[in-house]
Amino acid sequence: MYPVSNLDELRLGKVKSLYDSNTAIDKHIVDTCDLSALGLAGDEQAESFHGGEDRAVLQYDFEHYADLAEQFPESTAYFVKGGFGENFVATGMNEHNMCIGDIVKVGSVVLQVTQPRQPCFKLNSRFSEPTLSRYVQDNFKTGWFYRVLQTGTMNAGDTIEVTERLHPEWTVAKVQHYLYIDTENKTAMQQLVDLDVLAKETKGVFERRLQNNVVENWTGRLIGKRQ
Repeated sequence: MYPVSNLDELRLGKVKSLYDSNTAIDKHIVDTCDLSALGLAGDEQAESFHGGEDRAVLQYDFEHYADLAEQFPESTAYFVKGGFGENFVATGMNEHNMCIGDIVKVGSVVLQVTQPRQPCFKLNSRFSEPTLSRYVQDNFKTGWFYRVLQTGTMNAGDTIEVTERLHPEWTVAKVQHYLYIDTENKTAMQQLVDLDVLAKETKGVFERRLQNNVVENWTGRLIGKRQ
């Protein structure tokens, strides 16, 4: 049986000046929302490389917050629903049971899993934990993005369910494994380059590695300093 859950909360954000930067991570709850190919109506992004067709919606597993509170006890109060700036708050769908290419139905909307979220230093600032972004990256607790296959309206409380699984061999966590851990596995990289439903952004990482034999230095993204 494919994963199924409940859309506990539906969240949108406006760009604000928070944590010494502009960000829309502080999202508020709405009861209902229309969805276009580029995302939820009223949801904003602070940077041009956020959002877009392959990043239309962000989902995060609420169950991760308990682990994060245990790992970072001084920030326990911050690990609550919506803390990671997710649009979908749900439980039981995670990086290990969701796969790239999964078709997901929510209300009248149809979505497709495209790529893992790449966490950045803004999470460190939000949670007052300088190593949090690296921790969630290395432990597959980042969330993932969807593209929109069918626009429509969603409501808090809707069922969210995987209706079709195109690539069961490629969980979100497995893609992250080759992004961040086994970074020189050329066989896996070629398979991911050939994975048609994988987002262009993530696919481009593996294409460049194959072409240049160079693995990226993610430190700047993770701590906010250029390397």
